[in-house]
Amino acid sequence: MKKFDLLVLVLVFVFGLSGCAAESTAIVPSEVPDSQTQEPLPSSTSITETEVAPEFSGYYTLQTMFLEAENKCLEGNRLADDSVLSGAAFMNDCTSPTTGQLWKMVPADEGYYTLQTKFFEAENKCLEGNQLADDSVLGGAAFINDCASPTTGQLWKLVPTDEGYFTLQTMFLEAENKCLEGNQLADDSVLGGAAFMNDCASPTTGQLWKLVSAE
Repeated sequence: MKKFDLLVLVLVFVFGLSGCAAESTAIVPSEVPDSQTQEPLPSSTSITETEVAPEFSGYYTLQTMFLEAENKCLEGNRLADDSVLSGAAFMNDCTSPTTGQLWKMVPADEGYYTLQTKFFEAENKCLEGNQLADDSVLGGAAFINDCASPTTGQLWKLVPTDEGYFTLQTMFLEAENKCLEGNQLADDSVLGGAAFMNDCASPTTGQLWKLVSAE
């Protein structure tokens, strides 16, 4: 074989190998694992807020939904025969108001308060709710009495209702679901219109109290 022919054969052989090497081998992509589904976060535990007694500072007038349009306030009086209704607490015209209509909520234990008027606080007297009965003081009307430790009839709980009103219940009668009721001062009203403890009836508008700051 001539040298020229031999050279041609060598070149053909070399280029044939190069062409084979140039063919890229198909690369099968490695399997990528599916992303793991994230575990849902545990739902937050519902936290029930501890019931906290409302905070009051200074003096307030106490008005009922029933008589606030007439601008009547609860008045504490001296227990005496010559006092209005012999000293029972009653709804009277809010006159500036008088010191007997200015109430201070004094915190006691377990969310209760004693209710004292500016007129009597120096004498340490508190509003007392009683059982409606013939043999009760003033027939069961609420009245101002010496703060005696105080008694359970002088420990008041202010229970929030709608639209900023409260019902007023004593430790003494809350198990019987009794609320303080303010009435119209009239001969044909219960106890002549004295404030008294009555069944909490839904409650009535005479049992819905609004505290109006006098500061």
